[in-house]
Amino acid sequence: MKLFHYLSAILLIGVVCIMEGCDDNENTLSKAVLTSASALHFETADAADQMITVYADADWIMEDIPAWIQVSPSAGTGTMDVIISTTDNLRDGTPDNPRKASIIFRGNTQASRASVLISQEGDKYRDCQEYSVNQLPALTDETVVSVKEALVVAVTTSGCIITDNQYHTNILLQTTEKVEIGDKVSVKGSKLTDARKLPYLSCDEVSVISKGNAVNRPEPSDITSEIDTYTSDSRDWITVSGILDGTTLTVEGAKNQISIIEASTSLGLEILNGHLIRINGYYSGTATPVVRITAAEVIDLGVIEEIYFSEDFEWLNPWSVSSQAGQTVEGDGNGNAPQIYTAKNELGITAAEALTQRGYVLEQTPGNAIYLQQNYLKFGKTDYQAGITLPAIDGIPENTALLLSFDWAPMVGGTRKFDPVQIIVYIINGEQVTELDPIGHHFVDTQDPLTWLHADIRLDGILINKDTRISIKSDAWGENKNSTGSSVYRRWFIDNIKLTKAK
Repeated sequence: MKLFHYLSAILLIGVVCIMEGCDDNENTLSKAVLTSASALHFETADAADQMITVYADADWIMEDIPAWIQVSPSAGTGTMDVIISTTDNLRDGTPDNPRKASIIFRGNTQASRASVLISQEGDKYRDCQEYSVNQLPALTDETVVSVKEALVVAVTTSGCIITDNQYHTNILLQTTEKVEIGDKVSVKGSKLTDARKLPYLSCDEVSVISKGNAVNRPEPSDITSEIDTYTSDSRDWITVSGILDGTTLTVEGAKNQISIIEASTSLGLEILNGHLIRINGYYSGTATPVVRITAAEVIDLGVIEEIYFSEDFEWLNPWSVSSQAGQTVEGDGNGNAPQIYTAKNELGITAAEALTQRGYVLEQTPGNAIYLQQNYLKFGKTDYQAGITLPAIDGIPENTALLLSFDWAPMVGGTRKFDPVQIIVYIINGEQVTELDPIGHHFVDTQDPLTWLHADIRLDGILINKDTRISIKSDAWGENKNSTGSSVYRRWFIDNIKLTKAK
């Protein structure tokens, strides 16, 4: 019995020592760990080693490392270079499926963790299963698929939409392959889900099996009366009627608008501005106050208004999504606003470059102060003023009475004080500049919510032709401080700019 107690005491002391040793080890770990890279990519076989740097203020260690990844060293102190390598990704002597895993360099807290994604090439289509179109939505994202046959029912600027034989399931294909409505195609790609939770395929291969097949879509569901409430988790075949303004369809009495996305030039939308039209197309998600539709058919129902220029900035959506731009007006003053000079699309083009390419002139003093929203623009910051000059507008008949309209809003700060900004429109004909009356707001600090304001400005008796430029700016232009030496706040937003024939 004495021997039992003696052995128990030794074991207890050992356990305590081990626990204290662990505590000591954890206590020496870094409170901050960073790495010089967040992702590394390796070839299938004979991949070269790659080096990253681990930055830490004390000891760091690694959590479980997959067997196919080697890290040397796998623990260290302070800032160190680390070599990462992979084994060959082969099965039976031929490339296996691509693989990836995250390796973790960590300190002593959840916050002191640096993750590096390791990916390795392989044969993406090894063991690939064949699916029908109607099976695709239920698949897990990144599932590699092969579709033996599908019918193209719409063509978009980034690909096409395919359907099954019963027209029950419609899937967007992202592809650069040229296809036409009525083509039957076979497809290889990966199933993914977009930001609006709708499934799509990112395609590696689209092959046309046959051409000129009949497309017998069912009658579309008319959502004109329900666009403020309509939603779906699939790309439903729908129809909606309204007045076309650029790529936006306005339905009388509705809060939401229809945004026509990725429209093929064959639809001829550019000549239907101001017309009442009916769009037949595929539902592509809702981001209030916008319902998106991929158009397949357009029916012209007649002219409602003469539109000479319109801009709703919906084409900026790729930049808005990639930069995670927010909606500050809709958020009552809260929303991420990346600069247009840093927000880029998938081709690396900045929003500023895209605006300039479309003929806009970015006005700002003393420096960069224009920001991106989803999908509109924000101007100005403390002591910086900004505005925009519209592209040249051609085709306006001489002596036409015109109406300039836009939606705008002032910025409200964290203290719930609205910027005392006024918007001024300048009509520029060479050296002759006509300055119109300032447009202000009447929001009450700490009381009113931030909302859009609508401005309608008649341009009676003012020359507007292809050489005229219309500039919209804030007041206090060029002022860095006001008369009392305090900062100048002239921040504002703009959307839905339109120049029409006045009624």
